[in-house]
Amino acid sequence: MIQRLPMITQMNQILEALLYKLHLNKYNMNRTEIINGLISKNGYKSYLEIGCQNNRNFNLIICQNKIGIDPERGGTIQMTSDDYFKSIEKEGELFDIVFIDGLHHKEQVIKDVKNTLKHLSKKGTIILHDCLPTTEEMQKVPRIQKVWTGNVWEAIVELRKTRINLNIFTIDTDMGCGVIQFGKQEKLINEDPINYKNFEKNKKKWMNIISIEEFKEKYL
Repeated sequence: MIQRLPMITQMNQILEALLYKLHLNKYNMNRTEIINGLISKNGYKSYLEIGCQNNRNFNLIICQNKIGIDPERGGTIQMTSDDYFKSIEKEGELFDIVFIDGLHHKEQVIKDVKNTLKHLSKKGTIILHDCLPTTEEMQKVPRIQKVWTGNVWEAIVELRKTRINLNIFTIDTDMGCGVIQFGKQEKLINEDPINYKNFEKNKKKWMNIISIEEFKEKYL
């Protein structure tokens, strides 16, 4: 069940977020600003974050009700996302906005998205982080270097190829922020094998990339 944060905690987080925003260039919108922007624009009340680690993002989100899931540290619940969704399966709990930044493996990302869709409000939004790797090594699974996005991009491609009841696009900022909402889209059709070489060639089409300016104009 969603727990309302104490008022003093909410106020501290609002102050932290405002101070953080002062240090950001307004043209370099990152994941935190995207999430807070959508919360403010749509009047979202409930937020779920999968993969909190050190709470760098979680603590800066300004939302009335927040839950953070991480199997090791951070957030509000130490649990895997699979176990968490099982625990709320019969409760019918809904979230307005969900940030998925957990295990960056295609299979797990798709599983997290599908589980989230069962608990997403009708006009809700899912945000995926690390969707636009810049080198082949950066997206290799298993991980081989410190700077790592995993193959989250493959999950986006798979969802765009198989789901027509979703609106999916990627904002070209902060290593790529994927956005998923209920809506309509044409299935992505491509003849090239799904690999990094072809990702580089087809990136804009496969990922349905939009600029920060386009996102602000249409969604904020």
